[in-house]
Amino acid sequence: MSKSPVTPPFERRERRVLTDDVADSIREAILSGRIASGARLIEDELAESLKVSRGPIRAAIFRLQQEGLVIHETHRGATVARVSVEDADEIYTLRRALERLAIESACLKATEADLAPMEAILLVFQSVPRASMTRRRVAELDIDFHDALFRAAHHARLYRAWEALRSQILVFLLLRDGLPDDYLTSWHRDHSSLLAQLRERDVAKAVSAIDAHIQAAYGRLREQLLQDSPA
Repeated sequence: MSKSPVTPPFERRERRVLTDDVADSIREAILSGRIASGARLIEDELAESLKVSRGPIRAAIFRLQQEGLVIHETHRGATVARVSVEDADEIYTLRRALERLAIESACLKATEADLAPMEAILLVFQSVPRASMTRRRVAELDIDFHDALFRAAHHARLYRAWEALRSQILVFLLLRDGLPDDYLTSWHRDHSSLLAQLRERDVAKAVSAIDAHIQAAYGRLREQLLQDSPA
């Protein structure tokens, strides 16, 4: 009796990588503003644009829904999420709790090799000519810096929780001008201070520093959202 063919184990990875690529493409379109807040995500149109079948599109939309970039409405289907004051309150109170735990754990566990990526990001910031340093570039460096902080905490479940917020925080930084007006000088100063606190290994001072950092970002965002909201 002939045996049925065995499916090669690498096929599942090919589908996963395709979904990653599709999710990255749609996410980039949302973050860049090419797909506006509130816009419908129509599977057929996305599949035609990206030259893929509807399966990866559907999987990518589900992933972006988990990240908070997309919502599913009963009568409209999938749409790009709008940012509300309530969204900001929930995300930033959660972010504050996660970042406090991250910097506390990093103070106790991080090696110099773990801190090196943060130092490298600060050097990249300094190396880019100010005339070509855009808000988008600074926002991306900001996310990279905090991503490195969470990695330095050596806490796998904490990092996964951060991953679920990361795209939404980038949306706030990009679409709502969440960076301070003097970001060309203040960004490097503030993040250098955080790195210095990590190297001192003083947990109390480090937690206080990250609290002030997150609270300032939250305050800017909330003020802008309140200005944009109807009276």
